Amino acid sequence: MPDIKKKIKELGFTTPQIAEKLNISQQAVSQALNGNPTLSRLEQIAEAIGVPLSELVADEPHPECEPQMRCPYCGHELNIKVE
Repeated sequence: MPDIKKKIKELGFTTPQIAEKLNISQQAVSQALNGNPTLSRLEQIAEAIGVPLSELVADEPHPECEPQMRCPYCGHELNIKVE
C-alpha cells in the first residue's frame, strides 16, 4: 500500500484541511489514513486535494505526470512563469 499520508503532505495538505474540505472530523480522516480506507473515502480525499485517485494511490508517480506546485494555504495549483 502506498504511503498516502506522505503523498498528501507532499502536496501541501494537512489532515485538518482535508477534514474541513470534506466536512468530516479530523478523526475520521486520520482513521482512514491510518487504517484500511474505503475506495469511496480515498476518492473523496483525492477530489478534496485536487488529484486523480490514481495519483493518490500509485506506488510511484506516472512518468507522464509533471510535478505540480500548490498553494500550501488553499491547495490551488500555482502557475509559475519564469522569464
